Amino acid sequence: MTIQYKVSAENFDSLEDSQKVLYSQGEDGYTLNVEGVPKEDVTGLKRKIDELLTEKKTVQQKALEAEELAKIETAEKLKKANDYEQLYNSSESERQKAADELATLKANLQQQQVASQASKVASQLTKDTARAKLLSEQISSRLSLVDGEVRVLDANGNLTVSSVEELTQSIKAEYPFLVDGSQAAGGGATGGNSGAGDTKTVSRTDFDAMDDYGRQKFFKAGGKII
Repeated sequence: MTIQYKVSAENFDSLEDSQKVLYSQGEDGYTLNVEGVPKEDVTGLKRKIDELLTEKKTVQQKALEAEELAKIETAEKLKKANDYEQLYNSSESERQKAADELATLKANLQQQQVASQASKVASQLTKDTARAKLLSEQISSRLSLVDGEVRVLDANGNLTVSSVEELTQSIKAEYPFLVDGSQAAGGGATGGNSGAGDTKTVSRTDFDAMDDYGRQKFFKAGGKII
């Protein structure tokens, strides 16, 4: 009968007593007690373990690389988003600056057109430079440029349907002391001994509305307050 190197517990029970003494019990059965038996070849097992460990390291390395790549991509996206935001803010700032400059330019052009129209009307009312300047200031406050057209405003700054000619007549009535040819005649004739000459009269309200220069000219011209 052939003696087996390893036997199961079931097979061990079927052995003769003389054979049983030749075995020692182990975890997975009974092993023959002999010396000089070569050890089990575990090279293949070790190789498999090494392969599994290498594969595990490779997977971990790939995971780390993927995580690092994701971090880099996230950082790049944030950088691009930040660059875009800065570019947008810069562009918006330049756009607003250009819009402000255009608005200022339009306002200056409007003021120039209004001032030109007011100066034109004032020059028709008087040849005196100082009085023309005062008239021009008053007329300018009653004019505005709307859709490229000079329009007349009322005393509160609201648009009216009045024409520039109608405003001119209104200015002549409000400021007769600044308009040429509106002075009242004096008591003496030209060349007479009375020597009164031409005089003019204004109301207290109109006089109070004058500046210092206008008042001085008014008195020098022999003006009277009524």
